[in-house]
Amino acid sequence: MTAARKLEQYSYYTEETPAPRQRRSVKRNRIPVTVKICLVAACCVVVGILYLQLQVTSYYLSMELVQLQEQVNTMQQRNDHIMLSLESQRSLKQVEQIARTELGMVDPVNTSTLVLNLPLNTSDGVESRWVEYQSGEGEGVLATLLSWVNRVLPIGGVEAGTLQR
Repeated sequence: MTAARKLEQYSYYTEETPAPRQRRSVKRNRIPVTVKICLVAACCVVVGILYLQLQVTSYYLSMELVQLQEQVNTMQQRNDHIMLSLESQRSLKQVEQIARTELGMVDPVNTSTLVLNLPLNTSDGVESRWVEYQSGEGEGVLATLLSWVNRVLPIGGVEAGTLQR
């Protein structure tokens, strides 16, 4: 350094050094650190509150789901009970019991019916609905044969009248 000082005394020529550029100072609006910390803390609090709200909503929904599942189980049991009741009501014994007790139905009594081969008298001048029985007239071979078998071997067959047309 002393040598440089000595040279300054003897220097006739001085170099002009360009002046350093002066930087324009841009004023930045800097946010103080405490405000930044407060903003981050407020964001954390909001996110925490939203998370707790979701947890509470999830808890209430799960409780409602459990209640609905219990209702479904109750309704399924009730449906099964009703189906069993319906099946028991449809049984023949139950139908017969209801018919006897509530509707007053009774067992059929053994009755015998006697059918007579008598011609109907129509004295009113009104034609009878039934054709009068006359053996041998207008009968076919099969009808004559069956009437002869019924006379010889009466098995209890019933012979109905014929409608007049």
